[in-house]
Amino acid sequence: MGGLTHEAVDTAAHAPPGSAEETFPTQKELLEGVTQRAIERELAMAGGPGLDFVATREGVATAFGTFALRAVGEDRAVTLARYALHAQAANNPALRTFYAVGADEVDTTAIDIFRRAGSRHPERDFGILANYMTGLVFHELALPTPGFDPVERARVLIDILGWSTP
Repeated sequence: MGGLTHEAVDTAAHAPPGSAEETFPTQKELLEGVTQRAIERELAMAGGPGLDFVATREGVATAFGTFALRAVGEDRAVTLARYALHAQAANNPALRTFYAVGADEVDTTAIDIFRRAGSRHPERDFGILANYMTGLVFHELALPTPGFDPVERARVLIDILGWSTP
């Protein structure tokens, strides 16, 4: 996060000098802007090509597993940015609050899908599965597992949570 400056953003975006500062005048606003963009990118990852978030046990396992594969693969840069922002939010209550708003949108939709997919405790189960996948992705970024199959891991966790068949 120490490298997040207006100048660095201008350079990375191939924008004229001063563009980032014009849009985000303070460091706080720049950090919030980057956070908002990371949330948008992550939402796109969750609903992008190859993700079939169907309200079934298999649909949920496939969606979470495919998301994890993208997070460690083609969208690795977004994932690394998200983890850096999470670490920053741990020490910055204002950013934590800002970051939580974006997460609430995702949670509400996912909890409804979990309910329709057979979860008896959708709020609890979403938290468990989402946090498990976050940790799994974090681990895979640092120590990749040969034959990594997050879809199967999501299936196993859903079975452990005791979902009924709708």
